[in-house]
Amino acid sequence: MSATPVPSQHSLFLAVAGNIGVGKSTLTRHLATVWGLTLLPEPVKQNPFLRLYYEDPKRWGMQSQLFFLTQRIKLFKEAARLSGPRVVDRTLYEDAEIFARTALSHVEYVVYEQLYEYLLETLPVPDLVVYLRASTRTLTRRIQLRGRSFEKSLSPAYLRKLNERYDTWAQTFQRAALITVDTDDLDLFSLFGEYEQVTVRIAEALQQRGTAWPPSTTIPPHS
Repeated sequence: MSATPVPSQHSLFLAVAGNIGVGKSTLTRHLATVWGLTLLPEPVKQNPFLRLYYEDPKRWGMQSQLFFLTQRIKLFKEAARLSGPRVVDRTLYEDAEIFARTALSHVEYVVYEQLYEYLLETLPVPDLVVYLRASTRTLTRRIQLRGRSFEKSLSPAYLRKLNERYDTWAQTFQRAALITVDTDDLDLFSLFGEYEQVTVRIAEALQQRGTAWPPSTTIPPHS
């Protein structure tokens, strides 16, 4: 059962979704800088259960997912309070509909889902969800590049399973407008990352939905 969307009452509200290591944080920081958006960042470093979850998923899955859910709820409520354009790094939708579904047992997820659906009723809906996707090989390489110690134990099989669930989720997602951007051939991590293709695609998608943003979609070339 889906919650009834609550339309955003303020200006632009973007959300960037995607698997671990795909480049969500890098893109949201860039959008915040170039488009003048308030950035609502992903609270990865603050989750006291995340490292424990990677070591023992069955023992710490519910604690980790409830922590993430409460943090996402806070971010979306903060987005509702802001009057200016804003962008959120990862959505509560994917946390609940992909990660929690993967991490929790059936019985645990039934309880979790009831809470999730209830909380959705009070939250704003993004104008657009940008789903960044990449192959498992690309994700593995990017995770190695950023060097977070607690992510070293992530196996390609786990990332592949998440990728499959992300793709299925994106194809059936109806809680907000969504576009998929394949990033395998894009360098989003270098000093002069290839952002222009992504930002133009986002701007075009917004314009198609009646949101004229940003004033200019052209990013000056790097010298």
